[in-house]
Amino acid sequence: MRIAVLGARGSVGRLCIKELETRGIETISLQRNDDIPSEANALIIAASVETCVFDGPLVDCSSSISNATLSLPPTVLTTANKKRVPNCMASLIAQALAPLHQLCTITSIIATTMQSVSGAGWRGVQALDQNDTTELFGGDLVNNVLPHENFLLEEQAIKNDLGELFGCEVAATSFRVPVFVGHVASLRITTKETIVEHILPESKQFDPRTMENKRNVAIGRVRIHNNAADLVVCGDQLLCGTAIPAVDLVLGA
Repeated sequence: MRIAVLGARGSVGRLCIKELETRGIETISLQRNDDIPSEANALIIAASVETCVFDGPLVDCSSSISNATLSLPPTVLTTANKKRVPNCMASLIAQALAPLHQLCTITSIIATTMQSVSGAGWRGVQALDQNDTTELFGGDLVNNVLPHENFLLEEQAIKNDLGELFGCEVAATSFRVPVFVGHVASLRITTKETIVEHILPESKQFDPRTMENKRNVAIGRVRIHNNAADLVVCGDQLLCGTAIPAVDLVLGA
């Protein structure tokens, strides 16, 4: 089996290639405007594209393909030929909350998100590394916190994807923080059923630096009030939030 990765040089694309190779899968690295070779059995889209002609199994990490079906193993699976992983922040939140939803049925999520610069791609990492963030992020992000530069689109994406995954109401407010990798969300969750103590596994450390390159989402600061809970989630949005789900989907996990 050979899987092509479109946008293989980008932050997500590089991790998709690495994850596939770790699992013993032969890969084809492509730039965003390359044609898909006929020998590719499946495709991961890891960078925004205007068009993509490919008839085989496809997983979109970029939300570029309008008719792709949202899926996130093991929360929501689909047999559709064209799948897409959720927004990276929504993906981390959904992975953390899936066990709670299964037992208690989530009815609403209020999220305040603090998102690292790599969420804007390699350009975001370079901008922070060079202390030159104004053009990309709309202000000086060094030692600062800014509203997400595309907050209307980002918040709507989080709302749409979590709403579709859990069938609940969602409100989101998004910020950009001077961190290279890792997204954090402070959440208020309400459920139909009373939340049982210890249903949400609490980590001692749930900061971006600790969670970088980790394959799981950390949960912290859990406070339960009958059928409501306040908590914080944190994870590596590139690896755990995007690359691993994309590879799981393209391999049929």
